[in-house]
Amino acid sequence: MKTKPKSKLLIAGGGTGGHILAGVAIADAWKARIGSSSQVLFIGAKRGLEEKLVPKAGYPLVSLRIGTLNGVSLGRKLKTLFQLPWAFLVAVLHLLKFRPDCIIGVGGYSSGPVVMSAALLRWFHLLSTRISLLEQNSVLGLTNRILAKRADCIFLVFSEMARLFPKKEVYVTGNPIRSSMVPMPSADREPFVVFIFGGSQGARGINQRVVESLSYFKKNAHRIEFVHQTGEADFETVSQAYREAGLRARVEKFIFDMPEVYKKASLVICRAGSSTLAEIAAVGRASILIPLPTAADQHQEKNALAYSEAGAAMVLNQLKTNGFELASQVFQTQGCPGRRSRVTRP
Repeated sequence: MKTKPKSKLLIAGGGTGGHILAGVAIADAWKARIGSSSQVLFIGAKRGLEEKLVPKAGYPLVSLRIGTLNGVSLGRKLKTLFQLPWAFLVAVLHLLKFRPDCIIGVGGYSSGPVVMSAALLRWFHLLSTRISLLEQNSVLGLTNRILAKRADCIFLVFSEMARLFPKKEVYVTGNPIRSSMVPMPSADREPFVVFIFGGSQGARGINQRVVESLSYFKKNAHRIEFVHQTGEADFETVSQAYREAGLRARVEKFIFDMPEVYKKASLVICRAGSSTLAEIAAVGRASILIPLPTAADQHQEKNALAYSEAGAAMVLNQLKTNGFELASQVFQTQGCPGRRSRVTRP
């Protein structure tokens, strides 16, 4: 008697582009492996970036009204606590309706109510599903710290994290990335293209440092070009700064076709989220990492340090770096092709 293949996957989480794009990469691989008739459902948060990215990727999305408990004000925490009962109820209803064969929590605050609800339903024998977690960073996030006891297996990006789960089924897989992120030919040509982005919603700290640096590039204006994803808030300010500096720049609030820009880029300036690091390693681009200083448990700083120690990136501290230092790093990379080739992969 043949066993019915597991064909329904539920992906829970979101909030940041890193979590969502990892989930989309998993969904794509699931479809390719199981078949186009298999079903995938995402559960994320209302007003999160997943409401743009998941439907664009072609998958259905359920949105919960839920906030975060980590690194926010007391008022935000209280609001989230009041939202939790309803989020759990909505999660339970959709779990019973969809009845997934497998669930994977990819991180982010919406992952918690879904995975906890699934574990509770399974304990009452109302649901039969395998529960997995993806931990993308070198520091265990709050949500996954809470959920780890309920998971059957855990997928890791950094091997040193395995020691935190001595009684779990653990796989060190690296970070799931989109199939379009493949090794790309060297971009050693002129103009030298600097691609700047601060994650899916932009990064004010990076935007400010770049604006501070622009005056130092005026003498090299004919040899350098910028592509800058600013996010919504800083778009006008950054666009004006490039115009005033007389520099060639493509400034966008959000860029969907990342592979197309990676292909042209000679150097990437970005945050140090795990998905971002996986992508720039996969495509083979040199990078200057500016970790988010307020990231939970300083996980971006630790991610960046792991890459820097492996010789795979240059790292600048947002709080200690100024525009001159950033420009100097760009010029050093621009003038040394050998340096670029050494800092493309860990």
